[in-house]
Amino acid sequence: MKKYIMSIAMLCLILLSACSSGPLANQRAAEPEAESRNTSGMDSVSTAGAKSGAAAAERSDGGGDQSATLQPRQPQKLGQEPPRYHSGKKVIYLTFDDGPSTATQSILDSLLKYGAQATFFMLEPRIRVEPNIVKRIVKEGHAPGLHGVTHDKNKFYESPQSAVNEMLKDQQTLENITGVHSQLIRTPYGSIPYLTEPFRAALKQQGFQLWDWNVDSSDWSNGQYLTTTIHQIQKQTAAGIIPIVLMHDKPETAEHLPELLKYLEQNGFAAERMEQSTTPYNFTCYNRCYPVA
Repeated sequence: MKKYIMSIAMLCLILLSACSSGPLANQRAAEPEAESRNTSGMDSVSTAGAKSGAAAAERSDGGGDQSATLQPRQPQKLGQEPPRYHSGKKVIYLTFDDGPSTATQSILDSLLKYGAQATFFMLEPRIRVEPNIVKRIVKEGHAPGLHGVTHDKNKFYESPQSAVNEMLKDQQTLENITGVHSQLIRTPYGSIPYLTEPFRAALKQQGFQLWDWNVDSSDWSNGQYLTTTIHQIQKQTAAGIIPIVLMHDKPETAEHLPELLKYLEQNGFAAERMEQSTTPYNFTCYNRCYPVA
């Protein structure tokens, strides 16, 4: 009898053990681990993304507030969509900064020879010095744009109002000479890193249309800029993006421009001017913008 009772007791213990280790118990035990793993994964991705963004910003401009970028945060919204092809036409925008200059006539001659149009972002003092060249730019169908007055970062970016005042003066001088009221602007050195949000808002309130670029010719650094420029054009075109080429109104650029225009002609590009109605493209700040001071 005693053996019988002991057998029953052992059987009960076995059944109780089986119940406590069944599927439901396993599921409950696993849930906290799975939740912890998912949360940990999200933190890792967020932190890695933040560090990657900070590193990219540092490479881009050598500065920025890294303390903010290293904190896990919500993903940032996507930057401005670059202009894309909407038909089979291979459009390209050629832009020239800092003119007019002694090289402008040669640049215009080359553009005329290849039937290409361009946009000239011009400085107010040089417009006053070379009114006939500015009139030729307009007469031959190119777009006149504004580049400010001083091209001095400490003066232009002193305040949002100083930036607006320079563009308004540039705009008025251009209109006095040509009769054209242009709202197309490119700020000195582009909109990164000094054009912070208050500057952008002030310029936009005045109706200005801010343009940057997606192909940097680097013609300011040396005359042998064609290879890198063509490579960038090919890369943008392969992605379905309209190339916006930054060049400068200077003798070295004028010297090599015919070869670039020949390449564009042979590869079916149509060099067009920017219109007031064209949706402008400019760089997104993210964490890369900061006051000049």
